[in-house]
Amino acid sequence: MTTDVNVVLINFPAKGNEMVVPNEDGSYTILINARLSEEGRMLAYQHAMRHIAADDFQKEEIQTIEAQAHELLDSAKVQKIPSQEYEIIIKKIQQRRKKIKKAMAQAEEKIKFIQKYGQDQFFERAEEYYLYGDNL
Repeated sequence: MTTDVNVVLINFPAKGNEMVVPNEDGSYTILINARLSEEGRMLAYQHAMRHIAADDFQKEEIQTIEAQAHELLDSAKVQKIPSQEYEIIIKKIQQRRKKIKKAMAQAEEKIKFIQKYGQDQFFERAEEYYLYGDNL
């Protein structure tokens, strides 16, 4: 059975090449970014058709689907990785980012201090600041 496919050229508001929408009647609509070159539109169409031909809309592993559609992976060698592992990695990255932001804020305070008091009296002011705080 041949699947019905509608193709629409549209200016995407954001980056993206194509989007495939499964319709209620079993057909599909491929939305292709009109801002692409003719070659880019053709590649986007072919990419979308690979998703339709592989029946990817019934699958749940998005990363695997995309890798196979881009012919990056052999389906026999694909390993599923639980999303929980990705969540752990993301949380670690967020914690590291938080530490970096804190270190940057402290460095900016030091820079402001040096700019405020200049280099001439820097060590005197630094000692006063250390002993008495910024209340002088």
